[in-house]
Amino acid sequence: MKQMGTLEAQMKTIKAQLSSLTATGSAGAGMVEVTVDGDHKVKSININDVMLSPENKAMIETLVQSAFNDANDKLQIVIEDYTKRQLQSLGLGGFGL
Repeated sequence: MKQMGTLEAQMKTIKAQLSSLTATGSAGAGMVEVTVDGDHKVKSININDVMLSPENKAMIETLVQSAFNDANDKLQIVIEDYTKRQLQSLGLGGFGL
């Protein structure tokens, strides 16, 4: 039973650590970059100054959306890799995430 409590505490720690992971996605050959954290919250958006003109509004909106989706796709991979490593360190590597 004690081992189960320790395992539960370790799993809570892993979950908390996942929030600190980040991934950055880009679109438009790097003209727009979006960074998200492990909770899928946007941490930053970077738009190249070249894009900042009223006639580029629709393009910027599309690129931000694409960069956000790219960042979330990358974040999912980071989370899966991190979780697998943590589970293996706990001796639970056979759960196949």
